[in-house]
Amino acid sequence: MAELGYISLVLALVAAIFALVGFIYGGREKDSWLNRNARKSAIGVFILVTVAVIILEAALLTHQFELKYVYQYTSTDMSPIYLFSGLWAGNAGSLLFWTWMLTICGYILVMRQRPGKRELTPYTMAIVMFTQIFFILLVLFFSNPFARLEASTFPVVPSEGVGMNPLLENPGMLFHPPTLIAGWAVFTIPFGFAISALLNNKLDNTWISQSRRWVVIAWLLLGVGNILGAWWAYAELSWGGYWTWDPIENAGLVPWLLSTAFLHSMVVQKRRGGFKFWNIGLAAAIFITIILGAFLTRSGVLQSKHAFLPSAMDSLFLALLIISIIGSIGLIIWRRKELKTEMAITNLVSRESTFLLSNVLFAGSAVVILAGTLSPLLPGSPTMDSTFFNRAVLPLFVSVILLIGLCTALGWRRPQARKIKTTYFVSALLSLVVIGLLVIFGAREWYALIPAFVALFAIFSSILVWIGDCLSRRRALSENFFHSAINLVRANRARYGGYLIHMSIAIIAIGVIGSTVYDTETTAVLAPGDTMTIKDYEITYETLLGSGDGSRMEIWAELTVSKNDKLIGNMEPLKLFHRSYEGAMSKVAIRYSLVEDLYISLTGWEPIDADDLTKGYWAGFMAKVNPLISWIWVGGFILLAGGLICYWPKGKKEPISNSEE
Repeated sequence: MAELGYISLVLALVAAIFALVGFIYGGREKDSWLNRNARKSAIGVFILVTVAVIILEAALLTHQFELKYVYQYTSTDMSPIYLFSGLWAGNAGSLLFWTWMLTICGYILVMRQRPGKRELTPYTMAIVMFTQIFFILLVLFFSNPFARLEASTFPVVPSEGVGMNPLLENPGMLFHPPTLIAGWAVFTIPFGFAISALLNNKLDNTWISQSRRWVVIAWLLLGVGNILGAWWAYAELSWGGYWTWDPIENAGLVPWLLSTAFLHSMVVQKRRGGFKFWNIGLAAAIFITIILGAFLTRSGVLQSKHAFLPSAMDSLFLALLIISIIGSIGLIIWRRKELKTEMAITNLVSRESTFLLSNVLFAGSAVVILAGTLSPLLPGSPTMDSTFFNRAVLPLFVSVILLIGLCTALGWRRPQARKIKTTYFVSALLSLVVIGLLVIFGAREWYALIPAFVALFAIFSSILVWIGDCLSRRRALSENFFHSAINLVRANRARYGGYLIHMSIAIIAIGVIGSTVYDTETTAVLAPGDTMTIKDYEITYETLLGSGDGSRMEIWAELTVSKNDKLIGNMEPLKLFHRSYEGAMSKVAIRYSLVEDLYISLTGWEPIDADDLTKGYWAGFMAKVNPLISWIWVGGFILLAGGLICYWPKGKKEPISNSEE
């Protein structure tokens, strides 16, 4: 079966090359026969790569340890769901998965393009096919998941595999890598449309309209993927945080920031015909930073706990990166006159002006993060730590959230001064009330209260505008308030989905502020029966227990937790020992709540009396209280809901809205 998977990829490579040639010549000569057969070839590539993926999944699920990839990333004691996720656990499998996502995107594009909207499709698909060819070549010749174990090292097929890193056996890792990879793959389509628009000199709204839903779903996948990655780090890495500004983390964040700017500038071009240069430049920059992230992940040029081992393919990623940069810049320079816009921002208090400023802030944040990430590559430059990123990026992020609150009430071109003043005043007043309550309860740090005020202002502003629109519709159509709210969303999903997204970003910001500024941490070494205290919690160490089999062993502490002298439950942090990995891995115990999380890690133990183990063990613990951190995950769910609303097909638009102008 492994040979069939490899042959499927070889045939997919041949079909992709034929499709690439067909789309290039079909687009240039306007040859419908070439385009039609190129589309059939693209569908064939999707089918063939799907066959390869199914074969590899079957090998993972049935423990075919003669395959090197299966041997390295699975074992017989793994549950089926984690065997399935082995597809993206290693370099070879993740590249095949990325290839598969690219073919799915190509298949959807050729199947959904209506006859009257195919002018940009040939060159767009040529870009997609070129990218597919690149990844298929990587899988075939540099990172083959169907390669067999060397007979000289394994004369007999092993009966057991090495297995997946236990830290990856977490629900977050079932979804975090595939959502990021899928988002990266989907962004190839908008990049293809941008290049096609440049080549065809068709820089009107056509490519924007055809790209929009691709950009929304890719942006959503990257956003959710980053949130899931943060949650996995929080739940598994035992240090109590969720973001370290690691190079690979930043490689996922930078394209998302640029795509956020892209979504906003697309709206301006579609509504006002402006920001053409911004849109083309952002589409290219997103694709380039994605390839840069892939290069960093696999080259080893920067140290990262998330990176794969360096391989020979790093030079190919570097070549693709250089081609993408030179090609994009060259085409933009070639069409620079056509990219000029006559749109003028006539009023600084308008959505156009705030969208322009938001683009500058999002792009600026991406540039700062990218510069800090790549700084170690410059001779004599130090590695930037989290302090640098926090200080450099925080003012930009706070400014973005302030813009969220300001722009929600603004209209296009003609602002309604009275409505704006009312919205701003009430939002600011409500925010001040909340901040005042926080001060009464002990919050004094201005560097936390100011960003919190800005985030609250953004939330209240979005809510008030939505309520105002509902009341306007209710008065006009005599609907009840609930039906008005639902029907407004149906009528303009992009706007009200956007409001939810704006609120989600502000909610995430509140979670970040609370967990960063007001967290509390302590450590202690306890004997059975001893108690440690952190804030209002009393944590009593009862005993140390263990169990295991031939492949893994777990040592855990039984803890009783009380708050204000009231028993609230038990917690069991543990250490995991796996036969395939040196040392112990921590599995933390977390008590989640919307107010604060109690986070406990078992750091070590030793016998109280080495000659009499019945006396029990000393045990070391790290306990941490993270206020409001769960609001980061709540914000992630709201972001997902808002993104899905934006992505959903348009409903019938109705004019009843305070914020239409």
